[in-house]
Amino acid sequence: MKVKDLHSILREFNPEHDILCYCEDENNLPDKHIIRIFEIRSVERKEAEKTRAEDGIPSLKFGKTQNSTPHVLIEITADI
Repeated sequence: MKVKDLHSILREFNPEHDILCYCEDENNLPDKHIIRIFEIRSVERKEAEKTRAEDGIPSLKFGKTQNSTPHVLIEITADI
């Protein structure tokens, strides 16, 4: 999703409402729960290159390189 897309969606909501993220991925769920709630901790712009770790998990390589591009990163926490 691009910033313009998120901005367009969020414009339709009350600006005083909380924003929470959730996940249904079984690997991220506590036992006997169907979802896990996350709260946004911060939003910032960083230069990074999209990559995959040795185990194939998507990751980012931070810093400005010939292959890096700007990204808006949203840090989330499950400790709400």
